[in-house]
Amino acid sequence: MNPKYIQVFFAVFILTGTSFSALCGKDSETLEGMQVDGLKYKELDLSRATVLSGSDIESRRTSSISGLSALSPNLYINSYGIQSYGDVITLRGIGNSQLFGDPAVGLYVDGIPQGSTATYSNTLFEVESIEVLKGYHGHQFGKNSPGGVINVSTRKAGDTHRSKLYASYGSFNTQSYRVLADGPTGEYSSYYFGLNRSESDGYVDNLNTTGNDATSESWNGRLGFNFTTSDGLEIGIGGSWEEFQLGAQPLVPRPSSNNPKYSSFYSRNSGIGEIGKISINSQYLTVRTGSDWGDIKSTTSRNFWELNPSLIDLNFADSGLAGLSLARPDLSSTSQIIEERETIWEEIQLSNGQVGEFSWLIGLSIGNEDVTGDSTRLVPLPSDRNESNYAGYQSYNSKTSYSFDNDKFAIHAKISNSISESASYELGLRYDHEKKQIRRGKSNEYHFFLPVDQTSMEHSYDWVTPFATMSKELNEQLTLSLSSSLSQKPGGFSAYVDEINGNSIFPISFTEERIWANELMINLFQQNDRLGASIAVFWNEIDDFQFEKPSGSFDYFVDNADEVEVKGLELNFFTHTGDNWLLQGAYGITDGEIKKHTGSSISGYDNLGQPILEFHDFSGKHVPSTPEQTVSLSVTNQFSDALSWTAGLTHVGKIHYLDQTAMDTINDSYTLWNASISYSASDWELSVFGTNLSDEEYYSSLVTSLTGTPGVAGSPRVIGLSISKEF
Repeated sequence: MNPKYIQVFFAVFILTGTSFSALCGKDSETLEGMQVDGLKYKELDLSRATVLSGSDIESRRTSSISGLSALSPNLYINSYGIQSYGDVITLRGIGNSQLFGDPAVGLYVDGIPQGSTATYSNTLFEVESIEVLKGYHGHQFGKNSPGGVINVSTRKAGDTHRSKLYASYGSFNTQSYRVLADGPTGEYSSYYFGLNRSESDGYVDNLNTTGNDATSESWNGRLGFNFTTSDGLEIGIGGSWEEFQLGAQPLVPRPSSNNPKYSSFYSRNSGIGEIGKISINSQYLTVRTGSDWGDIKSTTSRNFWELNPSLIDLNFADSGLAGLSLARPDLSSTSQIIEERETIWEEIQLSNGQVGEFSWLIGLSIGNEDVTGDSTRLVPLPSDRNESNYAGYQSYNSKTSYSFDNDKFAIHAKISNSISESASYELGLRYDHEKKQIRRGKSNEYHFFLPVDQTSMEHSYDWVTPFATMSKELNEQLTLSLSSSLSQKPGGFSAYVDEINGNSIFPISFTEERIWANELMINLFQQNDRLGASIAVFWNEIDDFQFEKPSGSFDYFVDNADEVEVKGLELNFFTHTGDNWLLQGAYGITDGEIKKHTGSSISGYDNLGQPILEFHDFSGKHVPSTPEQTVSLSVTNQFSDALSWTAGLTHVGKIHYLDQTAMDTINDSYTLWNASISYSASDWELSVFGTNLSDEEYYSSLVTSLTGTPGVAGSPRVIGLSISKEF
């Protein structure tokens, strides 16, 4: 491990320890029983995860999963602006590929596992808490999670009926309306209901009146019932649905892209009626019961997700095609994707139900994911192969149809016990089996392209993951722990790779990714709930690192980098000072490097239409899609019983993106400031809020598969007002 990380680790440890000792020496009052949305500070066990309370989420106006970037150290969501479709979620340098492959960071909502990263419901409302668990957690969750888990808990039914009405209005005609209700339906039953409506005119305008602005509108709803029998059997049943429509993806050229259609940061220049539509519906059934030997819980879930369609204008987004369209404005170039995904999942867990000296858990998971889709590209090409003869260009269709069938099975177990009064351990073991199938075909109108074969492939992946943690209490406030795991992400198939006469220039299949992850953590906690902190150093050795890259033509695929090393440091802390003050912070550094990889790309075509390949060395490049550092700070003051305010910032460091030639394109660092002030009285709450108060221009992701590497524009300054009534 690099010595500079050890030095930083102990420097932060000494500084934090000094602050801790100073606070211990004071005898100032604390706010007795002060808590945030039912989450007392003593429950913010930073040794387990970054814990964000509902008030954290609300005060920061975090309404989506993508808004969690940097709120937990080294967590970043590369957002493409179409809900979660195409998003890359990275945690400690470990993430998913954009369109193909398994997620690295799992998502659970109220104990219900979600599907693939592309199908995650991006909307958050009425959240009680969010845990961001770092590193491997597949020994205690049904879903494989080599990077970590985002565990969301929403508002639950209480002993009395509660209803809530909520409305907000902000910049860009951004509106949100919410109706919530929950409570008992009898002595042994309860219900919850939620409905949310959001819409916005969008902050990216189209200069072409025949095209669409980046408007958005959505409906979200959920309904559930819980039953408890007299002998302790608990049954939960419910579901959720979502309808999302985007006028146009907030994809814009960057000033340095040499795109002739660039006008300003938040401007588009598209004459196409771009659109994105997503529908999601999910259902679940949970059964839980206890006995003398322990507890058993069964969770059955189904998720159906549909994208129909996602349509973008390549003449605007791609620099090369934008230049061609100036000479031939009659030529169209578009990309359209239609896709459906259905996931059925079953988890069964048995445990002794203890939290203490000895506990055990055994889990069994089985599921299936079916994916079907069609991708159609309309691209201008020279009908006579003379690229300089603009008059000879015509627009040609290329259509790819594909389907995936993924069967998954896993069994996991863990035990934990005390070795002595001050030492304990946790051991985990997991076995996974996945069988994946792909069927795809492609048709090209362009007569110079060779015919593409129908592809049908199948492969199975089997692996075992061991996990171990040792913890030692140094004193009543300090705990030292060391964790290690050897996990894996399965391989798979790329749908957009051509197979010609039984041969493929680029691999249709990609291999499994193997991750040896290690963590050293010191956890600090003052027993009177006034200070908590955790400092962790981590290092990951990764073989066959999966990352998606363009081929050099109009397609892209998942490739495997032979060796990757990721090192970093994380700090989480909160301190409750004075009577009514709370300071929270998170800081992360990630240093990830591709140690060994040589990749090929298409640099052009010969006279016979055969591609010309060039090889490029990716060694020494920073791992893509992962910020070099993240920072989150917030301060909250309960000014009076009725009045409170919160101010904070999030900072995301430089993010690297790699194209097919190993060119490193950097998304510059950015800092977002936010603030809110709330007044509560008689179950009414009125809030004034602002996000990105410095009005910084930034990109939530870059797109290396298009020339000029356009970016997805992040939101500018938003000022708004919200009001709610609970009764």
